[in-house]
Amino acid sequence: MGNRSSKPKQKSDTNDHEIQKMENHGALAWQHLETGEFDRACAEYEAAIELARKLDRAINLSVYLSYLGVSKIALNDLDAAEKYLLESVETARKSGEAAIELHARLLLGELLGDAGKLEQAIELFHSACDISAETNDTASSELALANLGRLFLNLGWPEHAVACFLEALHQREDETRDKAALLGSLGLCMAELGKFDQAVSYYQSAFIEASLAEDSHTMSICRGSEGNTLFEIGNFKNALKAYEEALELAERAEDPHRQGIWLGNIGTTWLKLGDADKALTYCMRAEEMARANDDFQAQAAHLDSIGDCFVEKNELEKAQDYYQQALDVSEKIEDRRGKRIYLANLGKLYERIGELQPAFEYLAKSVDLFDELRASIKTDDLKTSFANRGEELYKNVVRVCLSLGKRVEALEYVGRAKSRALVDLLSNSPIDISHLTGSEDEGLKRLIIKERDLRAQIDRLERIFWHGPSISDSGHRGSGVVTADEAHKVYEEWRDVVGQLKRRHPNYAQLVSASTLGFKDIKSLWNQGDSPLSEDTIIIEYFWTDEFLLACSVANSHQEPVVHMLAGSEERDMLSVDLETFLEMSSTEGWEVPTSLCKRLYDALLRPVLEGISQDVGRLVIVPHGSLFHLPFAALHDGENYLCKKYSFSYLPSTSLIPVLSRSETEVERNDDMSSYLISAISDYSATRRDGLVFSSFLRSAAGLNDLSYTMEEAHSILAVGSKAAPDAKLIMNEEVKESFSTLFGKYPVVHFAGHAVFNPEEPMASGLVLSDGTVLTAASILERSSLRTECGRLLVLSACQTGVNRVTPGGEILGLSRALMYAGMPNLVLSLWEVADRSTSDLMQVFHNVWQAGKTTIADALRVAQCEALDSGQPIHAWAPFIHFGID
Repeated sequence: MGNRSSKPKQKSDTNDHEIQKMENHGALAWQHLETGEFDRACAEYEAAIELARKLDRAINLSVYLSYLGVSKIALNDLDAAEKYLLESVETARKSGEAAIELHARLLLGELLGDAGKLEQAIELFHSACDISAETNDTASSELALANLGRLFLNLGWPEHAVACFLEALHQREDETRDKAALLGSLGLCMAELGKFDQAVSYYQSAFIEASLAEDSHTMSICRGSEGNTLFEIGNFKNALKAYEEALELAERAEDPHRQGIWLGNIGTTWLKLGDADKALTYCMRAEEMARANDDFQAQAAHLDSIGDCFVEKNELEKAQDYYQQALDVSEKIEDRRGKRIYLANLGKLYERIGELQPAFEYLAKSVDLFDELRASIKTDDLKTSFANRGEELYKNVVRVCLSLGKRVEALEYVGRAKSRALVDLLSNSPIDISHLTGSEDEGLKRLIIKERDLRAQIDRLERIFWHGPSISDSGHRGSGVVTADEAHKVYEEWRDVVGQLKRRHPNYAQLVSASTLGFKDIKSLWNQGDSPLSEDTIIIEYFWTDEFLLACSVANSHQEPVVHMLAGSEERDMLSVDLETFLEMSSTEGWEVPTSLCKRLYDALLRPVLEGISQDVGRLVIVPHGSLFHLPFAALHDGENYLCKKYSFSYLPSTSLIPVLSRSETEVERNDDMSSYLISAISDYSATRRDGLVFSSFLRSAAGLNDLSYTMEEAHSILAVGSKAAPDAKLIMNEEVKESFSTLFGKYPVVHFAGHAVFNPEEPMASGLVLSDGTVLTAASILERSSLRTECGRLLVLSACQTGVNRVTPGGEILGLSRALMYAGMPNLVLSLWEVADRSTSDLMQVFHNVWQAGKTTIADALRVAQCEALDSGQPIHAWAPFIHFGID
């Protein structure tokens, strides 16, 4: 018995000895790793790993494998590092050691990300996020999210990156390890998305955090990134100061990578300031430093900047060579953001030297990349700001298309340039963030509370903006103001929080980016069985840039679009003056607009593209751009008569919306009650005149809103028309409107609102309909809070002032009430472009509804008849012209 018992003891003693030996190797390896003796660390870890395998010690094995991987990374033996880290992950996973697996996944993710294996790295960081959530390891969660954000940003997906960086910041709140870096990364995302004010704010916050930690390296990045944003918005002198400070900080931090970047940026800024020789010197130094440090992304950017310098010096062959080198490097490292820029620069260069076909090919590739990046963004306001960055690119490709005689391609690129965010918005089902309120997720709860608090601030600011402060706001009534900047910042923060909530919604991943219509697709619209386009309809699309105005008309009978370009600066300047004069005169009561002015606008905008059409024309679908959204084309004159005598007009922000809106109309037409009317009328605005509530507009008194004397007559007349169309027509008045308008809105296909409206040019989404107590039903509340929503909508008529006025972004997006109401489910809107008198509005609206219902004609035709009747009765342009049809019925 004694001999038998001694064998296990001997084996146990041996195991203990081997375990001690393994642990000694591991401890010695760690010492070498800390002192930077990586070869010796590798040797000791390999010995420890051999013993761990022999002893079947899975925990020790996975730990040593991970640190051997770290040592191999330090020795730049990346293939070996990847092999050991992969084995560490699998060993830890199989043994159920979540903490060790998490550590190894983070290390492997960083290794693969640096090696350009982005998809594998993203998968590893996603799994690391899952494990850290299960183990409640907030520090690792923060690290995984931050790395995901950086990878998404490198891939050109800034919106995804924003979500990751914000979530990383919230993991440990004040204990966040790299707060300055995360804030700076958010600045980079916002700059990429075109949100430059927010970018600067994040950079400045990051600089403060880095200053507190005396972190010169991060301070340099923050200040230089702020310089990048200043450069983007054209503030070159302040950008130069920021870059010079950033360079000084990078030298203090002994960071050659950043020194090279800021040297290059100083060079590009000097180029903008007109000193090409000084710029070239800085850019050459920067490129040398990047090449010496194997910093390929920075090297490509500096090569591109050197190309810019040679363009300025008119040494175009050298410029071409450097642009091509930049493109080659960007393709090698799969830098899509850089590639987009270098392709565009080559395109512009080839255009300059007269080689138009390669110019077109390079620019077309750049546009494709831009659209690919735009499509990856899903939140509406971020799409809109990002689209603004493509204005120059689209202008260049359209100009080259026209020079090559590619009229079809020019039209298609114009369609791709404009209102893409709105097309996407209307092509997707709404996301209702209120569905998230029951979540147990702490991050979601935090966002929901923040959104609610910001909404309360917005409600207060809207009240102050339109009404003036209450006693509780200022201590006495009517004495304070809210600045446009203050309101804008709160709205920006609120939109940012709403965007975060939408990204957490389960339906968010299903959002799609809609395709725009090519020329063949547009032509096919006439030939569909339920097409809204009759044979006598012409589509006229505009594209107005700082270099030219392009007008294109498309008719079913023509194989190609008719194209006219107004390129002369004198002609464009004259058109701008005429347009501004017309809008000022027509919108001012008592002024007569000269017929000669209306004819000059017709000659510039319509005659060239209509004269090329051989068929009879009865309806013009106008797709405007820029300030043309505010022009009533029906009031232009062809030398014989006003155009409303010849044509009906419909407005659309994008041709690509025609099939989207047509689908909405087809669904409504399946409903038997498609003509049911809801009439909402407010005549009594006395509540707004109590307590000194102030609305600043010339048709309103200084102490509130005027009552509308003819609103009730208009409402009862339309109710009679509506009752003939469907017996369930309903009229709500004054205070009833506030109580039930939002609820009833979704139950009636035809809705008519008669009352006051307001337009806020500084914050267009604060524009809206004014209820009897002065409350404003804003575009923001409709668009983001779904305060109005319908699935049976056919037509909404807003018999109110300035409801058709929108702010138009450089990317061709319309911001205001029109956008919100189309999103609410109304495919057709009748809106006004300026303020008009109560009496004339009432008369015109009564005629419009009578004609529309009696003749079963289109909305545009009924509006044309009403305008012609007003014109024939002697009313001026001011009274009948502002009403437009927005839609495709």
